[in-house]
Parts: sequence; structure tokens; C-alpha cells
Amino acid sequence: MFWLVQLLVPIGVAVVLPITIVAIVFKSALASERNRKEIVLAVLEKNPDIDVEQLMKNLKKSEKLIKEKLLAKLQRGCLCCLMGVALVLLYFFPSVQNEFLIIAGTALIAIGIAFLVGYFVGRRMLEKEILAEEQSMNKE
Repeated sequence: MFWLVQLLVPIGVAVVLPITIVAIVFKSALASERNRKEIVLAVLEKNPDIDVEQLMKNLKKSEKLIKEKLLAKLQRGCLCCLMGVALVLLYFFPSVQNEFLIIAGTALIAIGIAFLVGYFVGRRMLEKEILAEEQSMNKE
């Protein structure tokens, strides 16, 4: 029985879980598009003289600001680094001693450092765009 669990768990995690996640995301995107289409059709039925392009622009999801995207990278970087350090420190407890912890911890630290580098480089490179975006937001 134990060999069956050892066989099915990796298959479930490596095959079924990613397929399920992709299917859920795809279905939610389709549902969102269907709802937008129904809204546009309902508005056009009530008022056929309305500008469809302007209506679609108003229905479009507001994109995150550059600053918000950079702050999300900073948050992910800090979170990954802290989780990685926690796993590495957990490895040194005598009751836990599992090689997976040190591997996963160093991988998380590396991913966190990549996010932090992306944040600092992006902040420096996009300084002018962030200022222009803030000024355009203040004008509105």
C-alpha cells in the first residue's frame, strides 16, 4: 500500500495539480470575457448610439502602476528570502535533519534575491516613468 502512495503522490503533484490550476485559470478568464460581452450587448441594446471603443476602454481592468508592480517584487523577494532562511535554519535542528530543507531553503533564497535584484534594478531604470505616472495621476 505504501508503494502506491509513493507512486500516486508525485504523479498528482507533478501532473494533475498543474493541469487543474491551468484549467481553473482558463475557465475564469473565459467567464470574465463572457461577462464583459454580456455587459456590452446589454448596453448596446439600451443605447445603440454609444461609442463601443470608449465603453470597452472603461470596462478594461485597470493596470497596476509601475510602482505597485515594483513593490510587489520587493514583497515577494523579502518573503522568499525569509522563508528560505527559515527552512535553512530549520535544517539545523537535530529533530528535523532533512536534506530537502536545505535544498528548498537555498532555492527560495536564490529566488528571493532574484526578486530583490529585479526590484532595485527596475526602480533605478524606471525612475522617470514612475515620476511621469505619478504626475499624470495627480493631474486627473
